[in-house]
Amino acid sequence: MLNLKSSHYLHSEPSDQTGIMRYTDYNREERDICAHLFRLLLEDQPRWQPLCEFLGVSQVEDPRLFCEVALIRDAYNVRKPNISEFITKICDLIAEQKEIADYTKFTDLFPDKLNDPSETHPRQIRHKMREPGKQITESDDSVYGSLQAMFNAKPDLVICTGQDLYVYEVKFTLGFDQEQLKRTENIVEVWAKELYADLGFHSPPKMHIRTLMLERYKPDMSWEQVYELAKRVWGDDDFSTRMMARVENI
Repeated sequence: MLNLKSSHYLHSEPSDQTGIMRYTDYNREERDICAHLFRLLLEDQPRWQPLCEFLGVSQVEDPRLFCEVALIRDAYNVRKPNISEFITKICDLIAEQKEIADYTKFTDLFPDKLNDPSETHPRQIRHKMREPGKQITESDDSVYGSLQAMFNAKPDLVICTGQDLYVYEVKFTLGFDQEQLKRTENIVEVWAKELYADLGFHSPPKMHIRTLMLERYKPDMSWEQVYELAKRVWGDDDFSTRMMARVENI
């Protein structure tokens, strides 16, 4: 088996012959570095010390970690074919978030096809409402457009512990704007109010929306801090630590 701590296949210095840097030094792929982050957060069980340091807490209770979380999509899938109540509750929350007092309820859209997912899939509803000969109101367009967006959305990192729901939006080389973070907040509010049991909570949890980016973007947690944590946990020679070292050169 390849020893990741001493492998000569991944060298941090440019080649003496070509002067070309290795891909391990300039890899900008977000999912790649997130894989090493996930490994870091799962270390030291059952004490979970790296996870505690990452969250800034003294201890965690029954932690559950998920990446690229499509909770609404997957919750919809396991509730088929009886999805009418599920979709209605989510749409009502969306309308409340957008301060929309009146919109066409899901149960009134396709009363004869409510439990036929092939006809009422969230990705199709707004499209069907826009078919030739039909008129869609601004309120309906807003609610069902947001439903479609939430269905497709996958916040990057989710950590559940005790009665706290931490959601991290992650960027490696770029930053976030407030509009993106507001969309995430709306999605997590739906999770916290309607899908908390799916996440293992007994009641609606407290939400924490956080960012993980390079230090220059002023995030809640920086990749530079993660790199320092990795060095403390694994040492400088560990493969994942060396892969995280690129944060100093991005």
